[in-house]
Amino acid sequence: MPTKRKPSSIKACEAALAEQLAKLAEAQGSPCYPLLMGDSIIRPGTVDGVFDELQADDYQGCTELTVVLDSSGGDIDAAYNLATTFRRIGSQRLTFVIPRWAKSAATLIACAGDEILMSPVAELGPMDPQITQMNLLEDRVEHFSPLHIDATLKLIRDEFENGNAEFAKSLVERLQFPLTLGSFKQSLELSKQYLEKLLSTRMLKNNREQAESTARRLSEAYADHGFCINLEEAVELGLAAKPIPGDQLQIAWTIHEFDKRRTELKNIPHDALGAGGTAPRQEKP
Repeated sequence: MPTKRKPSSIKACEAALAEQLAKLAEAQGSPCYPLLMGDSIIRPGTVDGVFDELQADDYQGCTELTVVLDSSGGDIDAAYNLATTFRRIGSQRLTFVIPRWAKSAATLIACAGDEILMSPVAELGPMDPQITQMNLLEDRVEHFSPLHIDATLKLIRDEFENGNAEFAKSLVERLQFPLTLGSFKQSLELSKQYLEKLLSTRMLKNNREQAESTARRLSEAYADHGFCINLEEAVELGLAAKPIPGDQLQIAWTIHEFDKRRTELKNIPHDALGAGGTAPRQEKP
């Protein structure tokens, strides 16, 4: 697909995005809402902002809604709140368009609708929550999934059973927050419950067994949180995922490109921008 000329200011990006979103809304036959998170993550405050924007006249009285979704994820409770908020607007038809990615908690949002439209390079992601804690023994921050807890406990059991009691005891001593391991595992169950509830009441409402299976696999079946769930994988999981129609693919990808450019410009130090938030011109060598 041909690359559009990059806007040179944040204001120009906003105008270009509005134009492309209007084109997609026309093609979809429904209002189009952009949940484009850039390098931000979904937080409780995101819910407030989205709710405020959905009070605009464009969305009042609607029963159909298209959401362009681009997010690396974030807070699972906030994501569930957003999912149900979008459902109330798109009560008859709710479509999620994913040009590039909707990972982790954003996958939960995408599973709230009737169908997911994905570009050839779009990605969903596993739903196992990511936990960040301070390792007090080594004075460093650790990131892990509740899925790692079972693997660690199995390793300890195996070492005890194989006669390596001293090594097993040393592993136990290195466990961080042993009293809260149960609550960490419960966070995995929470993600699965949210996902199953959404799938069984909309996308897979006529197949409760499939909804349970899909929720379980998205929560527990993948070894790494960054696993790329592309269109083919999403279909194999049982999700109502389809390619973005040919006449809409260029529009969706242009939205992604303009949003990426907007994020780049926002990350340029303010004193390096010219008047009107314009990026500095690059001098030719």
